[in-house]
Amino acid sequence: MMAIPSDEILVAASARGDEEAFRRLASRYGEVLDGYFRRRLPDDGRAEELRQETLMAIYALLPSYRERGRFRSLVFSIAYRKLASSRRAEKPREALAESIAARDTPSDAFETRAAISRLPDGLREALLLTVFEGLRASEAGAVLGCSAEAVRARVCRAKAVLGRFLNRPRRNP
Repeated sequence: MMAIPSDEILVAASARGDEEAFRRLASRYGEVLDGYFRRRLPDDGRAEELRQETLMAIYALLPSYRERGRFRSLVFSIAYRKLASSRRAEKPREALAESIAARDTPSDAFETRAAISRLPDGLREALLLTVFEGLRASEAGAVLGCSAEAVRARVCRAKAVLGRFLNRPRRNP
């Protein structure tokens, strides 16, 4: 049985020009990026464009990349910046409810997505990066440009605000 190469091995090979290694990285992170952008954008086409732009930015960065933490954090940092840049370029529009895993009923899921979309950007991103994207607080902090403690505080506040929005008591995991 062949071992699955780590991100570090694939990144190093990609930096040396190994196209197959980069294809494997792009495949590994393509679905992750799709989910990241689709939870934040109303248009699946725009989500696909930003996924491709993010992968191209990663490819361009690889020859000069010097490992300073997990590669996954770098992927989300670039995705976050691409999304922020895209939003700045767009005309103001009504906020889209963030997509999350379905709950008990479609109306519950819609209500929750709508409540998440009402959160301030800093709280929403901290919540989505940690709870839905699976980043550790330190990794989300690197993406957002703040400390792990600040991320934890934002997530706590986001949950409290969501509880008020949904008129339900907050549940701690």
